[in-house]
Amino acid sequence: MASGRVVIVGGGAIGLACAAALAQAGAEVVVLERFHHVHDLGSHGGYTRVTRQAYHEGSVYIPLVRESEAAWEVLERGAGGGGPGSILVRCGLMEAGPPENADLQAVFAACRAHDLEHRVLDAATVSAELGFRLPPSWVACESGGGYVRVPAALDALRRAATDAGAVLRYDAQVNEVVRSGGRLRVLLESGELIPCEHIVVAAGAYLQPLLPSRLRALFAVRRRVLGWTAPADDAARDRLRRFPVWALFDPRGMFYGFPYSEEGIAGFKLALHVYTAPGERSGLRAEAVDREVRPGDLAPLADFLADRLPAAQGPWAGAKVCLYNCTPSGDFVVDRHPDDPKVIVAGGFSGHGFKFAPAIGRIVRGLVEGAAASEVPEIFRWSHHLGGPGW
Repeated sequence: MASGRVVIVGGGAIGLACAAALAQAGAEVVVLERFHHVHDLGSHGGYTRVTRQAYHEGSVYIPLVRESEAAWEVLERGAGGGGPGSILVRCGLMEAGPPENADLQAVFAACRAHDLEHRVLDAATVSAELGFRLPPSWVACESGGGYVRVPAALDALRRAATDAGAVLRYDAQVNEVVRSGGRLRVLLESGELIPCEHIVVAAGAYLQPLLPSRLRALFAVRRRVLGWTAPADDAARDRLRRFPVWALFDPRGMFYGFPYSEEGIAGFKLALHVYTAPGERSGLRAEAVDREVRPGDLAPLADFLADRLPAAQGPWAGAKVCLYNCTPSGDFVVDRHPDDPKVIVAGGFSGHGFKFAPAIGRIVRGLVEGAAASEVPEIFRWSHHLGGPGW
């Protein structure tokens, strides 16, 4: 049972999931979001996010995916929910690459270790079923997965939080977490000081200024670009609508995408997932990110389609800049602040975190309620990150 006021800094997916979990546990919750409730200046833009159970990043994530997918379905059925498929779309997942690729090998290992239903495909089968042009030696894994509809998911989390009594404040930028005289407060840009018993810092790409320098250095802000093509051929669009979510472990990087849909932008969405690109500078601040998408940003995606999936080529229907906030290992941070156990930091989710929001909310609630550190997965703790390689 949570008690006292909990201030949550950040009203994105993670912050809202924490708000819902804590408010439902009895806490007085105040969410402070620096922007409005609908914006594309953080990490939750782009309308859709992948969900997958065959997790190559580590087996610790698999039960958390299952937990979160079940929670999304509960939200679909809840008051104001849109019913099955309104948040979580189970269209399947296809991942392909060279058989020696370590990430693809980890996908197959996860399927075997966790008894996940899957199908092993050769390159010819992938080509026949989906139209990808793959080297003959490549292999693929088809498994359970799909995508989360971002606007519907955020609406559901927001509704769950406010229905439980959480207060959401927008255009409320937090400039500082103030700890003095045994008291805990947050300082807003307006000068307002809000006292509280606990603070959850879940500010996404805007997290670092709220941390001391030794912790700030564990996170990096990265600029990434999502693109949507509009194939002119009706038959091609119809085939792309029936696609699974997909990922190719290509020598140029991991390209991924979604079925053709009208989710936000009508088109075939794809992107390149990489934590650090060649020549990418460190120290980027979210406020300073270039929001304009230029032809050079889309060139790697266009080249990929020309080589691997020509049927999806077409004029660009749209493109968006997305912000990553990530750690060197790509693992999340969900732990108490080393200097104050009443401050919980939840960050480093970008690139693969959105789908986990309900599970992260549950973990953060436990930390506020006094759960032992051992109840948090070890790879989410400061001890894991502070002892690892830096940027």
